Amino acid sequence: MIGRDPNLVVTPDDDAFHPPTSDDPGWIETLWFPFWIVEEGISGAVRVRISANLNELEATVAGWSGDSQRLFGDRVREDLSAAPDLLDLRAGGIHIERLETLQRYRIRHEGPNSRLSLVFDAIMPPNPVAPEESPGMFAGHFEQPGRVTGELEFGGRSLAVDCYAIRDRSWGPRHMPAELRLGNAHGTAEGSAFFAYVNPTPEGVERITSGYWLFEREAAALVDGVREVELRDGLIHAVRIEARDAAGRTLSAQGECVNTMASNAGNGVYAVLNLVRWDHGDVVSWGENHDVWSETAWLASGRRKL
Repeated sequence: MIGRDPNLVVTPDDDAFHPPTSDDPGWIETLWFPFWIVEEGISGAVRVRISANLNELEATVAGWSGDSQRLFGDRVREDLSAAPDLLDLRAGGIHIERLETLQRYRIRHEGPNSRLSLVFDAIMPPNPVAPEESPGMFAGHFEQPGRVTGELEFGGRSLAVDCYAIRDRSWGPRHMPAELRLGNAHGTAEGSAFFAYVNPTPEGVERITSGYWLFEREAAALVDGVREVELRDGLIHAVRIEARDAAGRTLSAQGECVNTMASNAGNGVYAVLNLVRWDHGDVVSWGENHDVWSETAWLASGRRKL
């Protein structure tokens, strides 16, 4: 990738479990596979959280639409007696398999409220992210754009899944700053993808500090830019991204928020996710806008308590 720090790399070993390098109880490792059914404005995600020093594993499968309308949700909690095999992970009714290193993964789930059978195929190598882009959130992290295909069943319905999305991995000690405020925005389409990390300044400017843009078969790191949002009742309903990459190209993307999931994530952290339809040039892509706040910062901004 043009302009990426050569010291930031992802290797095949990063598909596997990362043993903790300390006894910090806050050390976690996560796997995240989101997907959407854009015709119905439905978002879904499979997320696995491993707290190795606490010998715990938690996996969730969830779906939502509209304004934080939960459509389905299944959760698995297990005690760990050994290091988990993340190349062929089984937890309750969830089964995540690596089919091809750093490229192809199968995600299946059989639960009381939902059933999934999905395959993720990458369209670009993983993009590693420096820890300072998300302070206190991870020691190692990467995201990767790709196509998700398969089937979702819930509430007596069977829906085909065929979308472009991302996958996400992180590991390390997780400690939230008291005044946390950060975000990201991403969109993926056939042969095109962008991911922008947003770190607001104390003055409220939503600076883009890193990320990537894949366009016309060339990927380059984002080097600067801004995100601007429009609020309705304290929540985002429209987004604009203006960014420049290391190849000298300019990304200008207009985003319409199709749904919202605003939740109290616990430990004083608020998280807001939007499914977004992005228009940039001749490309229409789908992805998300993320905002993560400390509860203190969220309430100080005048927003309602979650």
